[in-house]
Parts: sequence; C-alpha cells; structure tokens
Amino acid sequence: MQSNPARKFLDAFFGLLVMSALALYGGLRRIFSRRHRLPLAELAVRNVLVIKLCCLGDGVLAGPAVRALKQAYPDARLTLICTPRNVDAFLGQEAIDELVTLQLTGLGGMREMLRAGPRALRQALAAMRRCRPDIAVDLDLYYKITPVLAFLSGAPIRAGFDTAGKHRGYLYTHKAPRDPDKHELLCFLDILKSLGIETDDMSLSLWHDLEAADRVAELLAEGGLQPSDSYAVLAPGSSKNWPVKRWAADNFAVLGKYLSERLDLPVVITGAPFEARLGRQVVDSAGPRAMNLAGKTSIRETIELLRGAVVVISNDSGPMHLAAAVDTPVVALFGPTNPNKWRPWSEQAQVVTSDDCSKAPCYYLSAMPRCDAADCLGRISVSQVTAAVDELLAQP
Repeated sequence: MQSNPARKFLDAFFGLLVMSALALYGGLRRIFSRRHRLPLAELAVRNVLVIKLCCLGDGVLAGPAVRALKQAYPDARLTLICTPRNVDAFLGQEAIDELVTLQLTGLGGMREMLRAGPRALRQALAAMRRCRPDIAVDLDLYYKITPVLAFLSGAPIRAGFDTAGKHRGYLYTHKAPRDPDKHELLCFLDILKSLGIETDDMSLSLWHDLEAADRVAELLAEGGLQPSDSYAVLAPGSSKNWPVKRWAADNFAVLGKYLSERLDLPVVITGAPFEARLGRQVVDSAGPRAMNLAGKTSIRETIELLRGAVVVISNDSGPMHLAAAVDTPVVALFGPTNPNKWRPWSEQAQVVTSDDCSKAPCYYLSAMPRCDAADCLGRISVSQVTAAVDELLAQP
C-alpha cells in the first residue's frame, strides 16, 4: 500500500483550513444571493455537475447513480468530471452530456500532485464555469478536494458523503453518511436520496466498443484462439497502491492449469502495463494453453476481452467490477477489503475469502493495520477457488 503521508497531511490540515474559509464565505453568499437560499424544490435545474475522480471500480458502481440523476432531471445538461483512472467507466454512457477528464491519476505521489495538480485544477475550474451547475453531486468519499470543487462550482445545491472522521460534509447542502459495511453502489444512491431521488434500476452497463472488440479478436487469434473458442480470464494484479490485494502468482498459475487441463478452457491473463511481468510469471507456470495479454490491451479492450470470457477470476480490483458490468461470471478473491462493500454487483458472482483470518476485513478509508491479517489472501487455497469456479460454471 502507498501511504502517501504528505498528501494526507495536506488534505487533513491545509484542506481543513480551505474548507473552513469557504464555509464562512458560503454563509455570506447565502445572505446576499437569493439563488443560494432557494430550496431544491423551487430551483430551476438546467445544469448538473457530477464529480468522480477515483477509481475505475468505483466509477463502474457509480453508473446507476449517474443514470438516476439524469432521469430525475432529463432536460438538464449533465457534466461529469473524472480522471484517466476511471474515464472508461463513463465513456459512451447516454446519461452524460459532457465528460471532462482531468489529467491527474493520483498514483504518482507528491511529485505528480505538484507537477500536474495546478493544471488539473485549472481544467476543472474551466469546466465548471462552462457548466454553471445548479446541482453538484460529489461521488468521491475521502479527500477534501472534491467538496471544495463542488463548492467552487457555484452550485447552490451540493450533495456528497459526510464520511465519518473526515470533516468533509459541511460544504454540502445535502449529505449522506457512508456506511462502511454497505455496498458502495447503494451508498452512491444514498447521496441521491438526500436530494429526494430514488431508483429501482441498479443495473450496470458498459459501452460495447466494436473497434476494441476487433482488436481483442486479433490478439486472441495471434495466440491461437478462434472467435468461437471459449476461454477464461485471470486478473492476478491490483492497483499500484494496493499490492496487498494480490493473491500469489503461483496460485494463479496452478488455477490456470486447472482451467486448461480439467475444464478444457484456455487461459488469458489480463493486467495493466506495469503488470506485464506478473502476467509472464503466471503464464510461464500455467502451461501451454495460457496467453499473457497483461500490458497489451487498453481498458476498453480489456472490457471487451472480459465480455467474451466464460469466467473471470480476479482479485478485488477493477477487472472484477468490469466483468460484473458486462454480465460475465466472476470469482472474486478478497483479503483485507470488505466484500460486503466491494463484492461484484452481479448474480453471477462467487466471493472467496480466507476461512481462518478473524481480523479481515481490516482496510478502511485508505488505511490498513500492519498485522498478520495482511496475509489473509495468502490463506485462500487453490481448492477454494476451483470449487467456486465449478459452482459458478454449473449454474444455468
């Protein structure tokens, strides 16, 4: 885990000072601006702003909330601000009229923040000036920069998470608590409930990119697979920030052998460019019917790769949520993180956890204790995972 202590220090202290100053200004603004005193029911909503800077899986799970917001205000123009880490969760979504991608990943530590942060802030401010939102909805949960952006947008109605212990809720006019044991998709919808918006449509969807699908077919053909061939996908990696969420590569290799030899399923490894070596490590031990595409596909191509698979086995990471969103059966491996909150949002999913780790889950809000529980993924056996695969594939 990257602890980013400098960034957290700035957020905790400098961010709190900025928010306090803005809160005082907001009080004066309500006194002198009738627009900022109007209740939501009397406000003419012409423009809506959504802020979601992190991360890919979160972006997938935010889809129903964004869609419900557009359905509540169908005539309003909806602008969504995201980052390269999660933009592919929003591409092609009909609910979004304008998609603004800030060129900031959050993975480069303070060096990236100092180099790219000011430019990203100017880009966000320019997008918000164009949008002139009547409602700003912040779907992030941790850092204070997003409620600050919501406030600076000038929106008289602002909604977001009042996350316990983070002191980020008092710039909102409408806020929702974030239950640490409630699925994140439902927590996003709780923010909308604070605005009086409810929905029964909690389905996930991702744009079907035909060009990306053609590229995937070419890559699979280079590895000897024809369009009619079935295959399984293994996602042995995780975010750079969270290497502790990775089940051992050797275990994935044994699982790959099981899939190819016992279930007659060729195996395709997927992952980001920095995971290419991890993919090779799995492929080298998984047998001749394993193919390494880690680092060779874009996120859009990865989505189409997962869409065509018979089953996906993944750590708690982006590919797990992508697979669920395209209706592919998925086996998800959980260690320090909470499956009640982050499990795949799908009826075609199996979650595997350790049987003998009493302290898991131990991760909460970008923090995890240094203890033996950090090895809870290492206590998941290959036989547990193969049993989950068999049970999932046996379902009609």
